[in-house]
This record gives sequence, C-alpha cells and structure tokens, in this order.
Amino acid sequence: MMDSPEARPLAPAPWLFGRQGLALLALVTAIAATFLATDVTYLAGALLIVGLTARAWAALAFARVTYTRTTSRDRAFRGDELILESTLGNPRILPLPWVEVWEQLPVALRPESPRERSFIDNERVWVSRGLAVWPYRRVRWRRKMLCTQRGVFRLGDARLRTGDPFGFFERERSYAASVGNQEVLVYPRVVPLRRLALPLHHPSLDIVSPRSHVTDPTRTATIREYRPDDPPRLIHWSSTARRGSLHVRVLEPATSLHVSLLLDVRGFSFGVYREELLESTLSAIGSIAVFLQGQGSPTSFLANTATPVVIPPGASVPHLQSTLESLARLASVAGPSLAPWATEHLPAGNTVILCTSDVSPDLGANLGEFQESGLRVLLILASSDEGGPVVRGVSTLRIAPGCDLAALLEGRAA
Repeated sequence: MMDSPEARPLAPAPWLFGRQGLALLALVTAIAATFLATDVTYLAGALLIVGLTARAWAALAFARVTYTRTTSRDRAFRGDELILESTLGNPRILPLPWVEVWEQLPVALRPESPRERSFIDNERVWVSRGLAVWPYRRVRWRRKMLCTQRGVFRLGDARLRTGDPFGFFERERSYAASVGNQEVLVYPRVVPLRRLALPLHHPSLDIVSPRSHVTDPTRTATIREYRPDDPPRLIHWSSTARRGSLHVRVLEPATSLHVSLLLDVRGFSFGVYREELLESTLSAIGSIAVFLQGQGSPTSFLANTATPVVIPPGASVPHLQSTLESLARLASVAGPSLAPWATEHLPAGNTVILCTSDVSPDLGANLGEFQESGLRVLLILASSDEGGPVVRGVSTLRIAPGCDLAALLEGRAA
C-alpha cells in the first residue's frame, strides 16, 4: 500500500461536519429544542459540538509547531555512516494527538527504516514516523544513513500531516523551504596508503636534501625580521602589522614532491564498466592526494570536464578539502582535449599522474606532448580488459573492475 504524501491525498472531511452538515445540525438542534425533543436535541447538539471542535482543532493544527533536521556532518566519504536528527516542537497548550512525519531522502544515502520509493523522482525515497506530542514538548529522533555513492545529495522535502483527535479532518504542511535545500557532499572512497608504487621524483633534483638551495614557496619554516636583500614577495604582512616592523617568511627547502593529478574524463563516457572504473579512478586520485598531503607534498588537480577543473598546487588541509570536493562534484561530461589545454595549466617541471581510460582518444599523442613539454608522466590506466593496451616508456598502474585499490597503489597487487 502506498502511503506517502505523493500517493495518498488528504482524506476528505465527512459531509456531516462540513459547512452544510453543521448548518443542518444547528437547525435540527434548534427545532428539537423548541419542541422539547430531548433525545434528538442531545444527539444533534453533541454532533454539532464535536464537528465544531474538530474543525477548530484542525484549523489550529500547525500553529507555532516547529520542525528542524540536521545531519551529523555535511561532508563524508563513500561508505561512511551519517546520523540524521529530526526535531518536532509543540510550544503551545494544544497537543498534537497524532502526526505523521514524512521525509524525502536520496536513495543513495540508504536511510534506515521502511522506505517507499518516490514515483515522481526515482532517485528519492520517503521515510515516515508516527508521533504524538504533548503541550510544550519537543520530540527528537535519529535515523542512520549510509553513503553508498559519491556525489552531492539534496535531502529533499519534509511533510507533516496531523488533524483533530477524532480523525475527521487532516491538514498537511511542507517544510521544503526550510529543510529542503540541505546538502550532503560525499567524497569518493579513500583507501589508506603506507607507500605509493609510482616512481615519483623531485622535478629538478634526483636526490633532495634539507640543505637544498631550492626552496618551496608553499611551505613556511619560520618568520624573521626583514633584511635589505629580501624580496618583497616574502614579506609576512600579518606579522609585520602585529609586531610593528617588517618581517619575512623563511621558506623550507624543496624536499617534497610536486605532483599534478590529471584526469581525462573522455574515456569514461561509454562502456559496460564505465561507472565502476570512473569511481575507482576517482578513489585512486583521492587516495593519492591524501597520501601526498600527509607527506607534505604540494599537489594540483586538473580535470577536462565540461566546466574544466583547475586547482593550483598546495599542501594544506583546506587545499586537500578543495580537491576532494571537486572529486565529489565531478560529472563525467567531457570537455576540452587534454592537449594543449592541460599543458597550459600544468606547473613547469612537475610530475604528472595521468588518470585515464584505455579507450581515451589520443592517449599516445597526449603522452608525447607532455613529455616534450618537460613533464614527467606516470599513468593510471582504467581498463575493463586485464590485458589492455601497452604504453611503452611510461610507468603504468592498471585499474580493473573489482581490483584491490590499496594493494594496486602500494604495489602489492599480483
């Protein structure tokens, strides 16, 4: 039986307690009282009182009633569990004898409790809860949700139904304006890595040292007073304002890797396993980004989607969050070709990890152009065929459907 607000309209009021019915009851009560028909007077009068009371109660059903809901987090990784907390308040003297709370949620978040699929939007389900709320009381309940898919998910509408204690009248209120725009951002699954199988190297030094004269502009070691030979770009303005004299940043030696994560989405637009391979590839990118950020290595992220994504190099936690958010929002709608678009945005001398599919067009030509531009290219190749094409002269990791991603990235895969 379909009980959601989409499937079941509000129950019509009995004719006897409609305007005509109540007018008829009032007339019968008056005539019976005139002719001293006591039993008829009592019966018609009782029905009249019940009808008027029910109508008045239903008219005030949602007066001052409040409803809110929040999630334990608005950011999560695929596979994480979230808690959705809903609160219904009744700060008045009139109780809520019964109330149905219907919440529309994305099916991808897999909310617990019985679910009813929305026939207007197949990507959503309705979940319900029945309550009774006494005067000046607040009821709070929690529901678990499991993040089964990557993406941005809007929680959707919430509708409350209640009425009079006798069940003659029903009223409904939608809270779409206040809670319908809440979003949950689900990052791709990230696997913990102890090491990375790809042979990464510093862009300009084969062996790096803490005594290197090459500095990393993204990392500050300390703050010191200004000297005449210090370049103005190193002035630390907040410390200068706080201490009343010029201070500059002292940069750390360039002992970290500079890596660009490049995604070519054109090869993920068709194929039997395209969605699975795309999600595995995005998971690999997210896992590498988290690993490199933990190592203090600046990374950038680029993707040739319909609206190209370009995140400049950085090694901070907010920078990592920006990368993960871009992965969560990414849609596999192809945009420009990799070359020359990517070469215009890749920092010179970086190590490039190119993540693409074996059916991506111009793969060999793109690799050649990157290498001619002085970029070291490593390849993560998603393929539904375990054999797949062989790319000579480029270190390659192959992602296949159902592969152990952590073992693959750490070099433990057979």
